[in-house]
Amino acid sequence: MLTQAPAARSPPRASRRHGPAVHCGAVADRTPQPSPVEDRIAAARAAIADNPVWYHAIELAPGVVTPGFVDHRPVTPKILPRDLTGVRALEVGTFDGHWSFAMEERGAQVTALDLPAFEGTNFPPIHRERLLREMSERDMELGRGFRLAHEIRGSSVERLEVDVQSFAPEEVPGEYDLVFVGAILLHLRDPVGALERLHGCLRPGGRLIAFEAFSLAATLRSPRRAMATFETVETAFNWWVPNLAALRAWFLTAGFVDVKRHAIMRPPTNPEMKGVNVLYTAKRGA
Repeated sequence: MLTQAPAARSPPRASRRHGPAVHCGAVADRTPQPSPVEDRIAAARAAIADNPVWYHAIELAPGVVTPGFVDHRPVTPKILPRDLTGVRALEVGTFDGHWSFAMEERGAQVTALDLPAFEGTNFPPIHRERLLREMSERDMELGRGFRLAHEIRGSSVERLEVDVQSFAPEEVPGEYDLVFVGAILLHLRDPVGALERLHGCLRPGGRLIAFEAFSLAATLRSPRRAMATFETVETAFNWWVPNLAALRAWFLTAGFVDVKRHAIMRPPTNPEMKGVNVLYTAKRGA
């Protein structure tokens, strides 16, 4: 009689509690880390908070824009050339730096001029004491916005602290291919003298781009005769607001040639700063 062989036993299962030890190494930190973009956004928001008053609307990081009084971003492509690669450019009265950064984005090597502090500004004497007091109360500091934006953007723009109406040639060394002035001439006691100095900063054949305020009413009253409204009593910051004929005459008097008028624009601003600006181009003679 044949006897049945005993069935083979299955190998014992490892206990779920006391199974063999497995060496997995250090446990990876799965905490989400901020991306470089997120870091820049956070830094941009902190920079905005560090400067109580911004003049220019500037995008410091994706979707983070300074709350400036004036937003020149929509009109910038109509004013600056698309490509400024290799161009040595000079901006006057940079404030928070919108135009300098915009030229840098287009490939230019940029120097920005501004005063070291509000105490050196050209405020009309009748308003100066009050304006300086109000700026101190609001913790306004000339150049702070520029420095913050410069750092966040990783900019290479050089800022020189000089007065455009009185600087010596050695204070702004070298020759420039392009000079940009934007809404600065009406704030100067001597706009023609400033333009003359800027003319001297250009290389022969160099270009001037001017995006300046003008008086539409004075232009309609006197379209051909040069005239400017003296506004020191009525306004806190303005000296001379020219009509179009006067603005053109200022450029010619300072030595510029090939003076051309282009578009008239109204950049987005706060209601109290509404006005019209005009785009002019000119050259230094060869």
